[in-house]
Amino acid sequence: MPDQSARDALDAAKAAVLNEDTGPGAPAPALVDSWRRSRDALGQPSNVRDVPHVGEELLDAHLLEMMRSPLQRFADTLDGTGLGLLLSDANGRILERWVGDRAASAHFDKVGTFRGSVLSEESVGTNGVGTALVTRSLVQVRGAEHFADFYQRAVCTGSPLLHPITGSLLGSVTLSSDISPGTELLRPLLQTIVERLRQHILDVETPASRQALEGFIQAVRRYAEPVVAVGHNGLVIQNALASKLSPAQLQEIQEACREAGAPEGRPTRVHTASLQLELTTLADDNHVAVVLDAPRRTTGTTGTAGTARRLAPVAGLGLVGRTPEWLAVLQQVARAREEDGPLVIAGEPGTGKLSVAVGRPWSAAEAPDASDASDVVVDAAESHVVGTQAWLAGIAQHLTGDRRLVVRGADTLDRAALAGLRTLLAHAAAAPSVVVTVSATDPAEAEELAVRLGGGRVVWVPPLRERAADLPELWNSFARVLAPGAGMVLRPEALSLLRGHQWSGNLTELRLLVSRLAQSGRTGPVGLADLPSSLRDSAPGLTLIEQVEVRAIRQALQEAGGNRARAAEILGVSRATVYRKMKSYRLIG
Repeated sequence: MPDQSARDALDAAKAAVLNEDTGPGAPAPALVDSWRRSRDALGQPSNVRDVPHVGEELLDAHLLEMMRSPLQRFADTLDGTGLGLLLSDANGRILERWVGDRAASAHFDKVGTFRGSVLSEESVGTNGVGTALVTRSLVQVRGAEHFADFYQRAVCTGSPLLHPITGSLLGSVTLSSDISPGTELLRPLLQTIVERLRQHILDVETPASRQALEGFIQAVRRYAEPVVAVGHNGLVIQNALASKLSPAQLQEIQEACREAGAPEGRPTRVHTASLQLELTTLADDNHVAVVLDAPRRTTGTTGTAGTARRLAPVAGLGLVGRTPEWLAVLQQVARAREEDGPLVIAGEPGTGKLSVAVGRPWSAAEAPDASDASDVVVDAAESHVVGTQAWLAGIAQHLTGDRRLVVRGADTLDRAALAGLRTLLAHAAAAPSVVVTVSATDPAEAEELAVRLGGGRVVWVPPLRERAADLPELWNSFARVLAPGAGMVLRPEALSLLRGHQWSGNLTELRLLVSRLAQSGRTGPVGLADLPSSLRDSAPGLTLIEQVEVRAIRQALQEAGGNRARAAEILGVSRATVYRKMKSYRLIG
């Protein structure tokens, strides 16, 4: 650890640089350049008081899932070192943190580094993440070399993660801890880690491994369990929930994959020493394993495990959507299921209420008893066919079982049926949890219906127009099901128009649009001309000035390679203005 005189000298040197008064004995030129960039972006170090954060919807889930397995293996060796490991995207946003012990966890907590933290130079100044990204080289920033004052007792060793073929900047990998002796050895250690990651990327880029990656992504979207893909040359990709598995359990999965002889594309139940798997063989040496039943991991502490604990209770991890509004719904549902009384899931028609209730995408073609084994779905509309008395008798029978009861569309019940359902729910103290879905025009109407059901928590599912940032993922999800292999991805101009649409039919309307395009034989990217004229004509118009602004922003972003800060410089405005305009014109979610 540097003595006080050395720290005082470094502080004086930094102050001189920031005041443009450099002289003999100045620090390394690269560090000086970083201080100057930080000063130009942030002013004085005292202006940086905390670390900014972004929501889940802005984090690169693809990069994290691709890098999680090799980084997890390294993180398992960090126990007792006081070191923490960070993966960021190319904008300095932390995608995940891994810690080996309480000291490392306390260190990250102290400096405000969590999943979603933004550590770019323009956000917090000189640091191991942001400076490595700007310089595209391995750096170590120690103590007072940091720009922000709250990093004074931290040492950060960071390296850019470059694509081994294209050379494009994917993100950064950083080792961080409190200042302690021997941290100079972190540079060669990090270099070794990055080289292994680059080899991992090469493995993923092979055609066979791309197939494993695609199978993995589909499984993650479908299941709320741990998912592991085993590909060519031992490639392993795992989701956050799979990080709870021990190295021995991962070895069991790999062994099961090597011995698999199941037909391609057809899932098979496989039992190992400690796991029950649903194993799908995609091709030779390409397998996807869903862990259906596994004991909890009891050894090792990682930031990823913390994330898994936060997300595991959420019903609907297989559902599509990453906007804060959508994730908040899933969190509310998870918490509400632990409370007494029925859970009422409400929203406009077509918002996906039943999918939220059962925790997975629900097709209108599914039979009422086709849900997961833990659910039984009863449609309230049946009461008008079989009669109120017979329908209520069925509800009473379900309440004596051990499966969760989902009553669909309770708003369609007449007064007598609604009163009978309320009475049954009130006297079913020992029954499993009950979820009721209702269609309503606004949350106030939903609350009124909940009162008529005898109370219970109400979770409002937002309409599609309020979660427009989820449109690309929702569109791709429907296209994969309705037109597999057709490549019906949205062109930017078509996506921009859809984001401005009101979507009165919500997800049902979006699904119908994709279905009609699929039935027409459409293949390849979908542009404006491919969308129905009724939809194009309903798009809100822009004034001439607004059209000019949109074109200018798009051109600047294209010249800047998508970098908003650089685009702001080209346009001669602030980054905040560019971001606000992009939000206003729905150029981003």
